[in-house]
Amino acid sequence: MSESQKYLSSTRSPLSFEQLCPQWARKLKIGIDEQDIRTLAYDSKYCIVGEAWNYGGRHTGYYIAPLIPFVGCWRCIKFGREMGKIAKKYGNSCTSNLYPVVDLFLKHWNARHRGINKEHQKTLTK
Repeated sequence: MSESQKYLSSTRSPLSFEQLCPQWARKLKIGIDEQDIRTLAYDSKYCIVGEAWNYGGRHTGYYIAPLIPFVGCWRCIKFGREMGKIAKKYGNSCTSNLYPVVDLFLKHWNARHRGINKEHQKTLTK
């Protein structure tokens, strides 16, 4: 992370879950269905972490493991896996169990990846 990125991330307020992952934030508020459970458990591109990364698969190194250290993030992958395990274990009633992991993920995102998504930054200035 460059000095300017560090400065920008330290001077801006942290992104909320609703700002970073608006679709998943809405789903968790209104309740999730079986398809959402399957997505959280088995589809890293479209899960909560995937939405934060703009549904591109970049956090997984575009599904090529040697690229993860260069373009992705192992910690984000671990957060996604943890959320998937919770979804599998608790099913449709997993939302209350997901929020503590989502909070940890948000802290990680705001500390390490804040400058990645320009769209999320635009929402802060509106």
